[in-house]
Amino acid sequence: MGKLFILCALLFQLLSPVYSQQTATDVINPSMKYGKPTMEELKMTTYAPDTAATAVVLYSRNNARYDLLNNDFRLVYTYEIKIKVLKSEGASYADIIIPYYSKERGGGTMKENITQLDASAYNLEDGKIVRTKMKRDLVFEERLNKSYMQIKFSIPAVREGTVFEYKYQLNSDFYYSINHWEAQRSIPVIHTQYDITIPEYFLFNLDMRGSHSLNMKDQSESLSYTLHYQNGQVEQLLCTGRHLSFTGKQLPALRPDKYVWCADDYMSGVGFELRGINFPGSLYKSFTNTWETIDKMLLEDEDFGSLLKMRNPYRDEMTALALDKLTDRQDKIAAIYTFLKKKMSWNGQYGLYGSEVRKAIKNGTGSNADINFVLMSMLRDAQIPCYPAVMSRKTLGILPLSHPSIQKLNTFVVGIADTDSTFVFLDGSVTNGYMNTLPPVLMVDRARLLSKADGGNWIDLSQLGKNQIRSSINAQIHADGRITGTRQTGYTGQHAANFRRNYHAAKDSAEFITKLETEENIKVKTFSTTGVNAFSSIVKESLEFEKQANVNDNLIYINPMIFLHVSKCPFTQAERQLPLEMPYAEQIIQVTNLTIPEGYTVDELPAPLNAFTEDKQGFCRYLVHQNGNQLIITYSFSSNKLIYPTSEYKLVKSFWELIAEKNNEILVLKKI
Repeated sequence: MGKLFILCALLFQLLSPVYSQQTATDVINPSMKYGKPTMEELKMTTYAPDTAATAVVLYSRNNARYDLLNNDFRLVYTYEIKIKVLKSEGASYADIIIPYYSKERGGGTMKENITQLDASAYNLEDGKIVRTKMKRDLVFEERLNKSYMQIKFSIPAVREGTVFEYKYQLNSDFYYSINHWEAQRSIPVIHTQYDITIPEYFLFNLDMRGSHSLNMKDQSESLSYTLHYQNGQVEQLLCTGRHLSFTGKQLPALRPDKYVWCADDYMSGVGFELRGINFPGSLYKSFTNTWETIDKMLLEDEDFGSLLKMRNPYRDEMTALALDKLTDRQDKIAAIYTFLKKKMSWNGQYGLYGSEVRKAIKNGTGSNADINFVLMSMLRDAQIPCYPAVMSRKTLGILPLSHPSIQKLNTFVVGIADTDSTFVFLDGSVTNGYMNTLPPVLMVDRARLLSKADGGNWIDLSQLGKNQIRSSINAQIHADGRITGTRQTGYTGQHAANFRRNYHAAKDSAEFITKLETEENIKVKTFSTTGVNAFSSIVKESLEFEKQANVNDNLIYINPMIFLHVSKCPFTQAERQLPLEMPYAEQIIQVTNLTIPEGYTVDELPAPLNAFTEDKQGFCRYLVHQNGNQLIITYSFSSNKLIYPTSEYKLVKSFWELIAEKNNEILVLKKI
């Protein structure tokens, strides 16, 4: 898990919002010598394959090797990178953060450290190359959390036109876990290379990722290590090593898009999964896991499985809930969860293990894992079966089926038996939701539901619950263009959670109403809501409003969709590099009754719309019907598909453009 965190943190430093497809034309051949920038590099003003790039990696060179320290193996990584700043915004890439594993005092012997740090900037001044070397006092070391430290520094004298470079060495005691290597970055890469030599004792599976091909070489070489004994004797350890070399050239930027959970899932690079260890004189030890063996490991873990048997800390206080008088199991679940939320609050952290659950109970705040362990203890006391559903959060990547790894797991939610055959799901971080209304980041399509009796089973949490907005609007159009009326709305599932979140984010109801008026371009005369503070599946809203249409002589111009579903298409790119990943399935249903003012008639009714996505997983229906002086507008939208490959992007974009166009269509009333 630690290695994954390092990779995600390093990737986060290179985020940028723009992408354009690159070709292999007019690309310079960068110097691969550290400390030797060329005049061509310094005079470079743009990168022809991606003219939007604010900076470009001229070269990145990484090396990993096994070393012996105190007769124990360790991994030594060297990192070397040179970047050209093309636009002023690109200077931000000179702000560097390097996390590394270092437990607080007393937290174990395994650690990492950073050595041999060096950085410089190069600028052209009066036709000469001027070097500005980073001084040591510009390097800061700070604790990131209980397990990680980080080094931060900003390379000085970096501006538009600068070439800067830095290098360092990472020494890691975690010899059995090789860091994943990312060839791509959020800025273009002209040349990147990764070399690693692995002694024959360590067997790894390779996981090649991404759509951009990397050149790979696999060769054998002889290795020698020196063993030092306490009696002063030394011994040479000779073995064969596997030397792997990966090279990438002219790789395009991979910039995170909206509607993508984890860009790292699509980044070209190489992952390493330990298959086994075979030391001389020892039996071969396999590390090839199945998800079933990982289930067993978790259930036997002191900070996970043991806590599934923990005593309910609120056993005595729960008697006041009188659960035995509640006949419906969901009512019991709701009562327990509502009580728990009064005792413990979420600290904003997701977790898998409960090593600090006792502290969390004492302080009344903890990670979602801490709260979930307590929740399960309370449910068991109420004789309600419940099990952990372990997962990887969407932002940290999909669980791999082919390379099972406990390190890929980073949190869990609680699966609660609703009936003998059905489950509802809850998470300790939920403050604005309900059963089966998880935060979207936890609505994964691949999680493991664990029970000692049945082992683990794959479950899909991506389509939990019903996420719906249902509105009924009654309004009167006046001759002066005013529209007055009422709206009754029910929000269900994620939409109810969003409503509650926004409502509680406002300092008071007046601020919430003011924001609503701005967003909907209305004047709210009265407003009320029910269920906003309840642990329930629905929130109801009622409001009386006034709105102004455009009036010109004897014509009134009005949008019959008084409350828009969408004002514009959310997808603006002509092309898309990454798949579309939607947060959840949803439905929008809106029925509007409009009364036409006396003395006016409809010039022309808007054409109906009955649009579907190609796979029929999304649809939009729109119809305006006239009955005397009444206009009845029915609008319904449904989207059930969560992931669209890039090949479907243009079709999805066209679908949403059609919806936005219909949402903005104007109806004309003519005075008789």
